[in-house]
Amino acid sequence: MLKTVDYSRATKTRGIAVTYRAGSGEKYATCPASCKMNCSGKGSQKIDAEYLDALLDAVPRRGVSFTYSHFEWHQWADRLADGKTVINYSTESLTKAAAASRAVPTVVVVSEKDWGESKTMRAPLFGRTDSRGNFVQSDSVRVVRCPAEYRAGFSCADCGNGEPLCGRRDRDFIVGFSAHGPSKKKAADPETRGGCYADAGNCRIWWDDTANGEQPETDAEKVKRFAQSLPPGSIVRHHVAGDIGAE
Repeated sequence: MLKTVDYSRATKTRGIAVTYRAGSGEKYATCPASCKMNCSGKGSQKIDAEYLDALLDAVPRRGVSFTYSHFEWHQWADRLADGKTVINYSTESLTKAAAASRAVPTVVVVSEKDWGESKTMRAPLFGRTDSRGNFVQSDSVRVVRCPAEYRAGFSCADCGNGEPLCGRRDRDFIVGFSAHGPSKKKAADPETRGGCYADAGNCRIWWDDTANGEQPETDAEKVKRFAQSLPPGSIVRHHVAGDIGAE
């Protein structure tokens, strides 16, 4: 099931188009069951190939299209290309994010306190253990904080002068998000399961509504039609909630 919104009025996505994706009657059905933030006990074991094909092509004319996935990046990385929807690999570990960022666009969720007064941090890429058993970092990747977290009134529509950071396929940095929502402590802890921000507040309402809706066409058909209907130059963020899994 796919919900489409031509013009988002949510704080972070204000002014762009967005979608929500869910299974029929189960909102987590398109998310990987292995996702650390998914504590529902439900989810998908495989990617929906037909939908992935359509998603990659669901780019507005002369526009920008991006999304995020918790499915392991090696399952879809070879499909990324210029002119296609940019899929960001979403992680909850700086080390895992750093390694993945060498292959695919990557984002990471961290605790808000980890930023301190800075808008950037470093994710360890390589390292070694010294004679005392201490980890010594030898290389790292820059993590850039989402500007909407510290700039009032800022949204995806304002990011990158029409080229949002998350919509850039070839980039040499990771985009960082602070864990938020009622379960943000779980979201920020790589060792604790749960913490999905989409399972609370208005996002949960929209996600539940998506799961309980009806549609005569497949998600693949609907996402392509939606992208084609948007004005030239539009920005669309796919899957404010949901993922690329098959039910």
